[in-house]
Amino acid sequence: MKSNFLSRIAIAVQFFICSVIFGFGFQNQAIAQDSETVHWRHLKYAIYFTSSDVDLLLASPAQFKKTMDYFAPVKPVHVYLEGSGHGEVNVNLLKNIADKFRAMGIKVSGAMVPVGKQGPSAYNNPKDLSAIEKRMRSLAQVFDDIILDDWLFTTATDAKSVEERGEHTWADYRTKLILEQSKIHIINPAKEINSKVKITIKYPNWYECHRDNGYDVYYETNLYDHMAVGIETRNRMVHDQHIPIYSGYIFQRWWPNVDPKKWVGSWLDNYEMKGDAKDYIAQVWQAVLAQSPEIILWCAGQLYPTNPSSDVYPDFVKMLPEFDRIAGLLKGETRGIPIYLPYGSVGEYNIFGYLGMCAIPLVPVAEFPTDSRNAIFTLHSFSEGSLGQDTLLAQKMLGRLHNGKDVFMTWGLWKKLRNTEFKNTLNLLPTDEGTVTSDQIRIKKGWFGQELIKSEKPFTFPKIATTTWSNVRDVAVERDDYDYGVLLHIQYLKGNIYILNMPDNSYDLLRLPAQALNLIRQAFREDVGVDVTGPGGVGMYLFGKNQYALYNMSDETATMKLRSIQKILTTSWKELVHNEVLNVNLDSSFVRYGVPIITEVPITIKPFEIVIVQAP
Repeated sequence: MKSNFLSRIAIAVQFFICSVIFGFGFQNQAIAQDSETVHWRHLKYAIYFTSSDVDLLLASPAQFKKTMDYFAPVKPVHVYLEGSGHGEVNVNLLKNIADKFRAMGIKVSGAMVPVGKQGPSAYNNPKDLSAIEKRMRSLAQVFDDIILDDWLFTTATDAKSVEERGEHTWADYRTKLILEQSKIHIINPAKEINSKVKITIKYPNWYECHRDNGYDVYYETNLYDHMAVGIETRNRMVHDQHIPIYSGYIFQRWWPNVDPKKWVGSWLDNYEMKGDAKDYIAQVWQAVLAQSPEIILWCAGQLYPTNPSSDVYPDFVKMLPEFDRIAGLLKGETRGIPIYLPYGSVGEYNIFGYLGMCAIPLVPVAEFPTDSRNAIFTLHSFSEGSLGQDTLLAQKMLGRLHNGKDVFMTWGLWKKLRNTEFKNTLNLLPTDEGTVTSDQIRIKKGWFGQELIKSEKPFTFPKIATTTWSNVRDVAVERDDYDYGVLLHIQYLKGNIYILNMPDNSYDLLRLPAQALNLIRQAFREDVGVDVTGPGGVGMYLFGKNQYALYNMSDETATMKLRSIQKILTTSWKELVHNEVLNVNLDSSFVRYGVPIITEVPITIKPFEIVIVQAP
């Protein structure tokens, strides 16, 4: 009886142990399966909470749950919690909230906005520096990572600042000042409190006045532990910075190259973007196409329903699965046309954004490009930046021509170089001053043909009146008395020189007739691998050898064509986003002139739609 009872006890214990083991196994499997739904497969998102967001959206346990339920579709893997920019940082509150996020498996970082009472800090003002240092010491008690919002700049023009600047430029004075004070009053105090802390500098999108206000991408990236990039193109027409969408992509491909290991992510926002969901989503696409390590959403309070600009959030949420799916379709290294942009340089305002929105795939480089068939040079290429002026630019560009390479430059840069050998590349009439306006565009066709196109609107260009025969002017704006250069093409030494005359209104570059844009793009056919034809307003992003991503940033449907005169496969062309086989057309109309059969792949792209063409 006793042994039977004991045996029953043993069986029960074994059953219990097995139940626990297998039950635990099933539970673990359920957790594992659930964890796959917690995060996106290819993208990582972070949410930034300002200090007021912390108080209003996270401080109360009930509101915390409500807030995170609202943001659950984003599947954030990271949050940033900002300490107060005025008064004491509530260390205990930040610790409690940070612990809640960590318990949820979400990484937590601190954040600081280095502002003074009057706005941007004065980095020669002891009170401002003391306040910044105090906030950094408080945050370092809670966090091992701290990001600086993009207010690490100064606009101070008080008597002390003017006296200290002396004979220096504001750019040289302020960048040196902020580098020194960053080390003394931001980095060192935080690391004294927490030796493990890493500090991230986040760069604003208003690049063209970075150095004037104290930002220096090269030296500050080397100084700080990490860096983040601001996209923030917002509404492309009404926002006061007027930054073209493609510039957001360029910033991400350019600035992190100082030290790619330090790039932690891309920062975008919806500030004052009520009703601008398309433009907000366009920011996300630039981060996806740049293959950003993390997409940082500034900020929770702007996206929460109490804010009018939160009306972009539902559209964003609907697109989240598509963002992730398409991120997984991008294969291979990014490639394109090198555009020479030394760090700290300034030039034609955001010209790289406008060129990119003409379906010219760009790869920004801070060192002079030597290997590509063609390369783009703007006033940025010559401008004095944080690493000094490239005084040998003309010599290096001529070196490319001696080596059988091409150069593509802006008219502004050619004028800057007109006291070098480049003065001998053009013969100009004395009427090359002022501007010319017309709605007639002349296009060169072959050696002797030409076509006159009446555009939908008139365009204004700086006057370029060449005495050279008309074949130099591939694209020109026509008037009764003359036609003035828009795209000039000169064979020189062993290469080709292309000179682009930017319109008075830079955005008009995107509005030029497609025939004019097609000729501009032809300068890059060898590096791209195909000719690209179609209207402006479309960005092109190349991955690997055979992948062409196209993103329509205009409000009109665009029909683009990839054309090749090389013998290529005419089957197995696919559009990956919609999983469609593409038609391939063969054009033999020029065979009688000795031109091979042209292979043409047309693709129609709806407004704000992305397609990925996979060549065989």
